[in-house]
Amino acid sequence: MSVLAKVIKILESEDRIIEVDVMDDKTKKALTLIELKRLDEMVPLINRGFEECLEEDYVLMIIKDKTDIIVPDEELIPTLTLMSEGGTLIGEEIYDPEELEELQDDPNVYFISEHFATYPNLSKPGEKQFFVVNQLRGELECEEKIEELVSSLAISAPSTQADHYIKDIYGMDYQDRIITIVLGFTE
Repeated sequence: MSVLAKVIKILESEDRIIEVDVMDDKTKKALTLIELKRLDEMVPLINRGFEECLEEDYVLMIIKDKTDIIVPDEELIPTLTLMSEGGTLIGEEIYDPEELEELQDDPNVYFISEHFATYPNLSKPGEKQFFVVNQLRGELECEEKIEELVSSLAISAPSTQADHYIKDIYGMDYQDRIITIVLGFTE
């Protein structure tokens, strides 16, 4: 059995996985164009995790059902950061309750949402800023099993528009708790 077949079998045996499919070149191109459009937003978004998946030899689309799973905030895995063009971290998702409490008392920290802290004192006037979506880890229970079979592994969450594109392929609704994941690996 090929490594690709083994990885697919591992994924399909995981609870709540609805679909696992190899991403064809047409879909890769379409999703890349969708992700590139995010660069034209007021604060551009770079889906680095998705880019890293496409650099791998094999790329899979995964659809997972999380409709009745409630994950406590402290178990959520941060993937989004705000960076300056100079490479300075100027904002990040934070789910650790102690860290959140500490930062909420810091006058140099501004929250743009309940779990996203920004550090305005670290940004320079006129310097471009952009959001970066990093790799997604901990969403699949079988990550370690797959890592044992491959030389490199990348896992990402597609942007909302790319998520909808993948769900359209399978005729699925855009429900919040039905998620799409892109997984890339090299043997």
